[in-house]
Amino acid sequence: MSDDVNHEAWRGRVDPALLDAVRQGNVPEVLRWLEDGLPANWQDTEGCSLTFLAVYHRQWAVIDSLLARGASIDLTDRRGWTPLFWAAFNGHADIVSFLIGRGANPDVRTDDGEWPLFWAVYKGHTSVVRNLLVGGAKRDQLDGDGHDVLWLARTLGRQDIVAVLEGQRARPKKPPLPRNSDGAN
Repeated sequence: MSDDVNHEAWRGRVDPALLDAVRQGNVPEVLRWLEDGLPANWQDTEGCSLTFLAVYHRQWAVIDSLLARGASIDLTDRRGWTPLFWAAFNGHADIVSFLIGRGANPDVRTDDGEWPLFWAVYKGHTSVVRNLLVGGAKRDQLDGDGHDVLWLARTLGRQDIVAVLEGQRARPKKPPLPRNSDGAN
């Protein structure tokens, strides 16, 4: 899986000027298309939505404009991935925070049983794991074999993520303060 959006899937399905407007953050142009009748939840044949394209290009104002006009933050593509799922998989902690702040479901699952927290742990994206947990992701979801993300983190030796999942902060321990001869610090 790559950190790329297949822009070829868009070709011939919608005017390239709209796609350029989304990529460049041209909110007035995007709104013009919506006012002309393009559905806010428009998707290409791969299920990639305008919101997903805006997320990919970090066009926050376009995303907010689409959401204000009824676009779903949790609209899935053909794989069952939402923009949040993509951001978690690829380690984009800033996008994860933004999407959760806009109401994205941190526990969305694909038909195959995958979910964003699982992939963030698997790929070793500690900051994404933190952001998902702060955003309400459940630590106790199980995969098809009955394993949770703590088991996965331990199995993969991701100690920093184990500490986060256990509610600890991964920081070095400070040595004890030296004591005076009378026992006082």
